[in-house]
Amino acid sequence: METKSNSMGLGIFIVVALLILAAGVFLIGDKDFLFNSTYRLKAGFQNVVGLNKGADVRVGGLREGTVSEIDLSRPPDRTVTVVMKMRKATMGVLRKDSIAAIKTEGILGDKYVEITLGSKEAATVEDGDAIHSEPTVDVADVANSVALQVKSTLAAVQVDMEALRQNFLLRGFFNRRGYEDAGDLTKHATARLPAKRALKEFAYEVGDLFDKADGVKLKNQKVLDEAGQFLEKNGFGVAVVVVSAGMVGDSEKERTLTQTQAMGVRDYLVQTFAVDDTRVKTMGLGKTKQAGDSGKVKILVYSGVGAAPTGQTTAPTGHLGQ
Repeated sequence: METKSNSMGLGIFIVVALLILAAGVFLIGDKDFLFNSTYRLKAGFQNVVGLNKGADVRVGGLREGTVSEIDLSRPPDRTVTVVMKMRKATMGVLRKDSIAAIKTEGILGDKYVEITLGSKEAATVEDGDAIHSEPTVDVADVANSVALQVKSTLAAVQVDMEALRQNFLLRGFFNRRGYEDAGDLTKHATARLPAKRALKEFAYEVGDLFDKADGVKLKNQKVLDEAGQFLEKNGFGVAVVVVSAGMVGDSEKERTLTQTQAMGVRDYLVQTFAVDDTRVKTMGLGKTKQAGDSGKVKILVYSGVGAAPTGQTTAPTGHLGQ
């Protein structure tokens, strides 16, 4: 009976000893630098963005301390004070101009405090010193900034792609009509209109002739038949196809577009009707205030004058038969 009692007592002793050992290990593990001499440093931050007590404090990338307290300061400071427990060995390394910064492990990892070494000329830190800090970068702010940059970049790419698309459209227009490049658009161009009033004027909206306001494909050629028949049945000195765009858009692009549209109208007239093609000229004005929002196309017919000068694209003189 006595042996059984002794065995039970021994078992209880062993269990209690194990519990005490486990508690000791836990408590010791929870006390950083328990067997090292330490001192305290402080740093104030506007916000600590997820920094927790017990977080690492690193010097030169090495773990040399832990965050022991995080306190909200009273007005007028309105800062968050981070108290750090540091190894005594760093006291001779860190300087009063050292700077504390809250960093993140990777992109979404734990927060820690990184302290710079400071300059050799500055005095070393002492227990309880407050060192300067740098503003904390919030991951959400960085993400928003990156998102805005991406959005801006995508918008720029879309603009470039639209310009490239238009170039392909114009190049396709050139190739289908035997033009080598945009320079061919001005081979029938006139630099100015005759000084006298036009004998006849035909006026159209760009949208009525082309598939769209910034398009180069004729969708309703028959609208031009009245003008073509007039040229075919009546003697004329020169006829000028004048195309102008509204004030919206890139100036150079709109000039090239109106030159292209004028060439398209001219091609239809000279290929469909029996007219002297050397007397049918083009003039792409680009952006003009008189063109309205959708752009204008005019065919101005003059009698008793020779062909206007070609190969130039300067601004016209004279009137537009208005």
